[in-house]
Amino acid sequence: MRDWYVESFRDIRSFPEVRNREDELAFTQMIKMIRVRHTNVVPAIALGVQQMKKDLGGPKAFPPGIQEIHQFLDRFYMSRIGIRMLIG
Repeated sequence: MRDWYVESFRDIRSFPEVRNREDELAFTQMIKMIRVRHTNVVPAIALGVQQMKKDLGGPKAFPPGIQEIHQFLDRFYMSRIGIRMLIG
């Protein structure tokens, strides 16, 4: 999953300056492809969380640092929602 983000960042950073309608259409197409690339991120994270719960002994088990995990996921999902709204 990390590679998806690195690749997307590279795509955006390497895109030339938008100067005309054709550039704008190409940029829009690139953004759409990035959006499609990241479609499976939420299910992948959900599977990871389920696996973590299973490995730790069930849904009642709380590992050390659970608060940091919650904070990370909250920030991640809020950023994702914001980005999806911008490119939607």
